[in-house]
Amino acid sequence: MKRQNSIKKESDILHERQMQIKLHELLIGANRVMQGVSGNNIHILNPGRINPYPGPDFLDMAMLINGELMIGKGEFHKIASDWFSHKHHLDPSYADVLLHIVCKQDINVQVAKETLIIPHDEISAIQSKVAYVSLTNLDDLQDYAFRRLMRRCNEVHVLEFSISDPKEQLIAYCMIFLKKRMNQRRRIFVKSEDLGAIIQMFIHSPIIHAIMNGAEIPIDITILNVRSRNGIYTHLFSELFVNVFYPFLVNHKCENRGQLIEWYWLQRSVTQYRSLSRRFPDIPQQYMWQQQGILEFLRTEYSGGISCGECNPAYLHYYVSVQ
Repeated sequence: MKRQNSIKKESDILHERQMQIKLHELLIGANRVMQGVSGNNIHILNPGRINPYPGPDFLDMAMLINGELMIGKGEFHKIASDWFSHKHHLDPSYADVLLHIVCKQDINVQVAKETLIIPHDEISAIQSKVAYVSLTNLDDLQDYAFRRLMRRCNEVHVLEFSISDPKEQLIAYCMIFLKKRMNQRRRIFVKSEDLGAIIQMFIHSPIIHAIMNGAEIPIDITILNVRSRNGIYTHLFSELFVNVFYPFLVNHKCENRGQLIEWYWLQRSVTQYRSLSRRFPDIPQQYMWQQQGILEFLRTEYSGGISCGECNPAYLHYYVSVQ
């Protein structure tokens, strides 16, 4: 009964991406004048378009503010303080946001030109007309795979604000990843008290030590022997390498980032996920990027979506298209 109640509670929560879509549809039909936090009258003439890439949620919004026509970017948060928790105040792409739309104003700081409060219930009541989303081709899959990589790179980048030493950043990110995996899986694949020891084994494995000191990343990490992996079994080592160490490298190795990005598309998968094969029987899992793309698709479209501030646009021009 407790498990059923928790599932119901989670299903009742609208995630930020879903809220963005509903908010966009609400603003399309909201032909009324609303009052901003500053007291100014705001009449949104056109909500613009949803931005699927890093940066503010809405682009080219058109609105009248006290009768004056303005066109600019819009950003949505459930609570206003997320502006700071998502590090937007440190990102220049958010410096010229025209309208900040929030469900709750929990801070007294004006981060955009205008702030508009629209209650959560009003947004969630919108019946979205967005069609069911599905993976239809490998080009879409590539986009999701690269989005997943960018998100992880930016998670490493965010750690730099609180942890200055690169090695300590790597340790912290390993711990974040492993704890998240423990919470996601029904069966615990490692004991909580063993996490620290596993992380130390990973970062002190000969191959990780060599790469940290300038050696090239191996083309195929699936063939590394037990000694190279410092005794960590293949699947766990590969998960830590692809999801933690590799994004760490991309974030820190600016001089050869292009070559690192190419590696992402060449790495073969260790094993096939049966759950993904059942759900997407026509999509191959020969390469890790294909698995990563499916996982990000599920996360983005069905598990809450990618929230603002999770992707760093600095890596976009390194995108390598694989046909």
